[in-house]
Amino acid sequence: MAVRLPGSSYVRRLHERGLLLPIVVSLVVVGILVQGYLQRSPVPDPEEPADDATSTLPTTSAPFRPDLEKVPLTYFSDYWLQLGERAHDLLVSLGEAQMAGVRVSQGYALSSVAAADAVRVAPGDAPEGQLVAVDGRRGAALFRLTGEVGASPRPSSAALHAGAWIAAVTLDPERGLQVVPGHLVSAPSAAARWLHVAISFPDSFDVAAIVDLDSHLVGVALRRPDGVRVLTVPAATAMVDRLASSPSCRAVDVAPIPDAVRAALHLKEGVVVETVATTAFASPPDLLPGDVLLQLAGEQLSSPEEFAEAWDSQRPGSRVRYLVSRGSRRLVRRIEMPGRDCRPDGESPREIPQLGAVVQWAPGPEAAGPGAGPGFRVLHVPAKSRAAAAGIEPGDVVVAVDGTPLAWPDARRLLDPEWASGHVPVLTVQRGDSVRLTTPPESQEE
Repeated sequence: MAVRLPGSSYVRRLHERGLLLPIVVSLVVVGILVQGYLQRSPVPDPEEPADDATSTLPTTSAPFRPDLEKVPLTYFSDYWLQLGERAHDLLVSLGEAQMAGVRVSQGYALSSVAAADAVRVAPGDAPEGQLVAVDGRRGAALFRLTGEVGASPRPSSAALHAGAWIAAVTLDPERGLQVVPGHLVSAPSAAARWLHVAISFPDSFDVAAIVDLDSHLVGVALRRPDGVRVLTVPAATAMVDRLASSPSCRAVDVAPIPDAVRAALHLKEGVVVETVATTAFASPPDLLPGDVLLQLAGEQLSSPEEFAEAWDSQRPGSRVRYLVSRGSRRLVRRIEMPGRDCRPDGESPREIPQLGAVVQWAPGPEAAGPGAGPGFRVLHVPAKSRAAAAGIEPGDVVVAVDGTPLAWPDARRLLDPEWASGHVPVLTVQRGDSVRLTTPPESQEE
């Protein structure tokens, strides 16, 4: 006698329709999930003490990666930090202010005009770099490194292409190593002077090393009067060579005139003006690119070399006569010579040798402060100097000497090492709203 189990007809029908196996598997899976839910241990409330004194919440630690992972989209911040640490040897700290510089060639570093001013104001007892030259026109300063410099930085050997990942790396005096990622906008040509990059440079950046994903140098970013520009490595190296061999900066670039052009213009002499750095002059000169410069300070010009000799022989701040040919006219004008660093004369910090104080010309209240100037604003006073012995402090403004108010450019005589030789001057010093008279001692022990 056959025994019929309850529901067997339903099982047989499910089997005949091919639904038995899927239903059984589904029931097993549901059973496992229900069992896991019922046996799950409750997660302790972090604000409630655990019943078992030895029980702890599970913790996870960040993975340790000793080498740089070349996956920019993975661990993004940590990736760029590691890249910056690898590029750290491209950077140096300069002077007491710890301003950043980029090692471009062995023994030299490029930095900013701000770094040059900081070193001039507070050189420190043992600066890591000696200031060689300043080019205010291009926003660059060259330092000769005095410590162990090691090998020259190795430029990137990889072919750079548009969209390639790069990073700007620099040293901030307050925040330390700073890294900002970005990418190339276009691939540079072999003769390119500038790199076109997409990097959001913070205002605190004056100079930065631009590196690839192998931490090799691909360029140097400099903050210039017209914004941040990025030099290619060959262009940065050429700038180092130029500043090292010729520290004097010229605010006007000239080129020889082709013979055919000279014949067409009926000119026997002259050089063509290529560029004029208007930011180098207190008052922009009436000298335009395309002018033919015939004379400077009475000297006939027939080559760029003669122009360079005539330009370099002029005293900063002096008004120099020049002659140009513009179209069909010949014009006689005067130009106020800028400083040797392509900035308006008096703008860069200078030392008054007979006082030992570092000063900067302040043309009026806007620069020197309410109620002050014009005069020399005091930026730095060494502890053992005639200025310190006279009670002069940083922030003071020397507005007169022997009762005569200072006026530019005659006030420049104070920067002459022979000034005040043989007599003790009486200085009128303004501090805030008050004025006092003081005399420095005849000599001061260092």
